[in-house]
Amino acid sequence: MLILRCCCCCCFITFFLPVSNSFLPQTQTLSFPLQASSTNEAWRSTKWLVLVDDEASIRQAVGRLLHEKGYQVTACASGESALQRMGEQVPDVIVSDVRMPGGMDGLELLQKIRQDERLVTVPVILLTAKGQTQDRIAGYEAACDAYLTKPFDPDELVSLVDAVLQRQDDAATTVSLEELQKDLLEIKQLLLERGGGGVGNGWVQATQVFLAPDERQVLEYLCQGLKNKEIAERVFLSTRRVEQLMTSMFRKTQTKNRTELVRWAVSTGTVQLP
Repeated sequence: MLILRCCCCCCFITFFLPVSNSFLPQTQTLSFPLQASSTNEAWRSTKWLVLVDDEASIRQAVGRLLHEKGYQVTACASGESALQRMGEQVPDVIVSDVRMPGGMDGLELLQKIRQDERLVTVPVILLTAKGQTQDRIAGYEAACDAYLTKPFDPDELVSLVDAVLQRQDDAATTVSLEELQKDLLEIKQLLLERGGGGVGNGWVQATQVFLAPDERQVLEYLCQGLKNKEIAERVFLSTRRVEQLMTSMFRKTQTKNRTELVRWAVSTGTVQLP
């Protein structure tokens, strides 16, 4: 079931599956039962995605696509209207066009998101019709989580959204100190069995990775078995900022969780275990 919610000047529309309606006023929604056709769709139905694009046809097409895959979607016509909408509640992921003439573009929106304590850890995927290297560099320098060039395959966009959300879930997962220490012991044992390294043995995919100083610092404490809150206290950052840095490292190193990230760090020699 699809509900379009239109606000002043068509600033945004909501493609709404009513399983989780906390981001819409109860008086302005209708309730319909969700019939998820797969486990993925059931998981997606718990995620709220904000889509930002100045072209109405794109908002309709991409919004409908993501809605049909299970996501709850709010499509905004501008960066300004998106920020206004996100002022009510923090979304799970943001998908934004880069080029939006006449107002705030995607990079400007991303910068404001990364400066907002409430939104700083929200994954952001940038869409653009231009595939030049400088555009991608600008997006990554502004701390986007992924970049997709138009025209794109619909399944590729859905897979990308799934991936950044899964990384976000993995980064936020609470892991006990005992579990972390067990992971570290297993990694040490595997390193011994493989002669001290995993590069070339199928352990890691990304070997030429640049980590910023704050990322390296967080990674070193992670390899010591510290939790996100403990790392934040050591490096004088917020817990959300630590989660954002970990998500960035997941993307850069092509890993999916804390254990894989530690394994990558040790097997590439980025961090030396005692």
